[in-house]
Amino acid sequence: MLVIPFTLNRPRAAPVPADGTVTAALRAAALLHEGPEHLRVHESRAGARGVLFAIAPSLDAARALCLAVCARAIAETPELTGWLVDVL
Repeated sequence: MLVIPFTLNRPRAAPVPADGTVTAALRAAALLHEGPEHLRVHESRAGARGVLFAIAPSLDAARALCLAVCARAIAETPELTGWLVDVL
């Protein structure tokens, strides 16, 4: 199992979403058949920080999975329009 840290950054002009919005969006975007095992998220007014626990054949594959989950969450959640993701 690999642990991938990530951040989601809210643009300054974007409204702050309701509590739990980011976490719910990420959990909905984490398709279990792709390999994510667990997701831990800390939301703040600036965005969110978290870690994705993934089963993947390599670190690069786990990072790609994390990026895909975050990108899907942003794309599918109107409150996150314009947000940026950084997979560490």
